[in-house]
Amino acid sequence: MAWILAAIYCSLIWLVFAKLKLVRMTLPVAIVAGSVGPSLIIVLLFCAQYYHPFSANGLVLSKVVPISPQLREPGRVQSIEIRANERIKKGDVLFRVDPIPYEIAVKSLESELEVSKQNELFSIASVDTANAAIKRAQANLEFAKQDRDRNATLVESNSVSRDDYERSLTRYVEADSILTQANAGLIQSKLSVESSKQRTVQVQQKLKDAKYDLEQATVTAPGDGFVVNLQLNPGMLVGANVGSVMSFVLDESEETRGVIVATFDQKHFLLIQKGQYAEVALRDYPGEIFTGRVLNTIDINGKAQLMASGDIPNDLGSGAPSTFAVRIKLDKGDQLKIPGGSHAYVAVYTEHVQVAGIPVMFIIRTYSWLNYLF
Repeated sequence: MAWILAAIYCSLIWLVFAKLKLVRMTLPVAIVAGSVGPSLIIVLLFCAQYYHPFSANGLVLSKVVPISPQLREPGRVQSIEIRANERIKKGDVLFRVDPIPYEIAVKSLESELEVSKQNELFSIASVDTANAAIKRAQANLEFAKQDRDRNATLVESNSVSRDDYERSLTRYVEADSILTQANAGLIQSKLSVESSKQRTVQVQQKLKDAKYDLEQATVTAPGDGFVVNLQLNPGMLVGANVGSVMSFVLDESEETRGVIVATFDQKHFLLIQKGQYAEVALRDYPGEIFTGRVLNTIDINGKAQLMASGDIPNDLGSGAPSTFAVRIKLDKGDQLKIPGGSHAYVAVYTEHVQVAGIPVMFIIRTYSWLNYLF
């Protein structure tokens, strides 16, 4: 750019002093012409590169969803229902996993749940039986106590024999022991009820997980879009620790359509503000310049993040100066077909020294025309 401005200035000098001879060349005039012009060019170029940031690192980003079946146990792919790079709607089936193992698991757990519920009912019934046994044992104990007390009075008057008294005393001890056993049986029955309820809850949760696995055996599209790099084939194992098996590219939304993400040096970044005018040259459209506005700035980059570890960082501040991302919304972005990953040149024009934006406009248009060649 400096050479072009210098050539234009020299052409003006030649035109004024040599061709048209509008001004007579003298030593003072020559000194002024040789110093003022280059100085203005230097100032103009400085203001252009500082106040009107230019980036050759613009990209069109797309939202990509890794598809991974949420199966606790790996399953074998039964069929592929779509083709690569063909657009489909949200909810359309992508592929199916053999459902038989998951159906068997569901049926098995349903049967186990019925058994668990029956055991719970049996445990509840055993509590009623234990309560009845306690009442019977309490009645027997009360009768044995009365018999013991009566015989204890009669044995003193020799109305009953000593042996009869000893037998009544033995019956009382046995009745008391039976009551103690009945109380213990009630406690066991109640514990059995709690255990049965917990078992039922556990089986219900397992059944819920099994049904979820069965649902996940049919994998559907998370949105409108298409699948790229489809390498999945019937017979392959998916789920569990297998990871993602295909990449689903979501269609552009109102928020992402016509948005360019460009990175700028940090010395320019703070000058860029939301709403500023921008120009974009896409390699997809040689010779064309698209206008837009700064949508927002991303006020952080990867160097700002420290990972949690037992090591003390020792390379802070090293490396090249940071770059920061800026999102540009094209004015006619809705009318353009811009594939994800497309490269672009981006210029942002601030409110400072606006005349200095002219060289930047020339540069970005030059790059746009050079896209025909490179």
